[in-house]
Amino acid sequence: MYSSVLSGVLHGIKAQIVRVEVDAGNGIPSFDMSGFLSNEVKEARERVRVAIRNSGYELPPQRIAVNISPADIRKCGTGFDLPIALAILSANGYIDEVNLENMLILGELSLDGSINGVRGVLPCVCSAKEAGIDKVLLPEFNINEGNIVKDITTISAGNLKSAVKYINNGVINNIKISDMDNNIKDKYSEMDYSDIKGQFAAKRATMIAVAGMHNIMYMGPPGSGKTMMAKRIPTIMPEMTFDEKLAVTNIYSVAGQLGENGGLIQNRPFRAPYHNVTRSAFFGGGIVPRPGEITLAGKGVLFLDEMTEFKPDILEGLRQPLEDNSITIVRMNRAYTYPADFMLVGAMNPCKCGYYPDRNRCNCSEQDIKRFMGRISTPLWDRFDLCIKTEEIGYRELEDKAGQDDRERMDSESMRECVLRARTAQLERFKGMNIMYNSQISGRNINKFCRLGREESQLIERIFSKKNITARGYHKILKTARTIADIDGNENITKNNISEAFYYRGIPDVMLH
Repeated sequence: MYSSVLSGVLHGIKAQIVRVEVDAGNGIPSFDMSGFLSNEVKEARERVRVAIRNSGYELPPQRIAVNISPADIRKCGTGFDLPIALAILSANGYIDEVNLENMLILGELSLDGSINGVRGVLPCVCSAKEAGIDKVLLPEFNINEGNIVKDITTISAGNLKSAVKYINNGVINNIKISDMDNNIKDKYSEMDYSDIKGQFAAKRATMIAVAGMHNIMYMGPPGSGKTMMAKRIPTIMPEMTFDEKLAVTNIYSVAGQLGENGGLIQNRPFRAPYHNVTRSAFFGGGIVPRPGEITLAGKGVLFLDEMTEFKPDILEGLRQPLEDNSITIVRMNRAYTYPADFMLVGAMNPCKCGYYPDRNRCNCSEQDIKRFMGRISTPLWDRFDLCIKTEEIGYRELEDKAGQDDRERMDSESMRECVLRARTAQLERFKGMNIMYNSQISGRNINKFCRLGREESQLIERIFSKKNITARGYHKILKTARTIADIDGNENITKNNISEAFYYRGIPDVMLH
């Protein structure tokens, strides 16, 4: 007898609906599977056979043929176990096939019949809703993830027997929906920029970078607070919109990193991979393609500490994703496109010993310094909107004397207020457009959103001609100046805004000369 159910397969960060077809009939007992299947899908034969028997269902000796169509799409993952088992039971009369219509099913089976969680549930449920499917049967582990999508019935099942019971009788398990917040906010909630003594210029540059989602580089001697500065960025970032939360949750679902609670991710990601990270882990890929660090940092921060220690192919590989906000990976004659929409934050020393230009402590030759700085190529430097030098902290700053300038006492709360003010201005400016931050302004729209007066135009013309700035650098100065104007509450970009934006791009040249 023939039976079929619907399931989903991941392709990049999206999912495609597939049909699991089963024919069970007379013949030499066998269990054959087809449909361009990966090894983990083929292994489902034994899991499904034993799980059905241990759940109390007796199958007669028969020839079972399973096909997952369309056959030109590679099927990966363990989420096909449950739909295969239910289709087999339906073909043997344990389930009325009518009850399986218009229902998407996902789940991995253990040998005892229990249903384990799988990755990529959210994009599968989203695709099901788009296809007009009104019911989804999921493992209990993934129910929070499924409940993110509204206007579709999500049902949980802890084991194969309860899944059959629901399908036949319409019984829905009552399970407690766990807290749907992720733990990113908890991790950084105790941090505050008030912990960093001094460093007003670096804090100001950080605030500007966050307000417009600009890329920023910290450069300074060891112990000057570069890493502390970067790790506190989540404390001043604006909250994500619902669409941004959904996009980030979708990525983490595909990567299998939502954890037990699942649900909608509330806070912007902060990813800080170690410098020995592999290329596939950083950019995405692998035998079974998965998102890499640049995708997991989407809508948030990718922090590269000791940036000069990263492999050259990884650093140079960043250039195109930074321009395109996406990366395409080819595996087995198929192309997988992952988003790469992140704020890049780097930190590095100015030389190998870390103390240049202090010649009392730095013995590096000019050639050594140029070679060290050369680990980051000029085209990659050009993709940083801001580069700020972190000064070494003295005893007076550490003691936090009462006479210290009040502006040095910038904390996360006051900085976040400035960021939100700039963010509000950007939301109003880009209303109705596919732009959310000043850093996303295209070259075509640069004159529209970054208008300059006569004096401002003359100033940036002098800067462009005397400093040999590239066209990309020119646009980045304008976009940074636009963000500074938003923070200061200026409707138009002023000469001071342009001067400050240019200052934040001059550090590498100073260091090299």
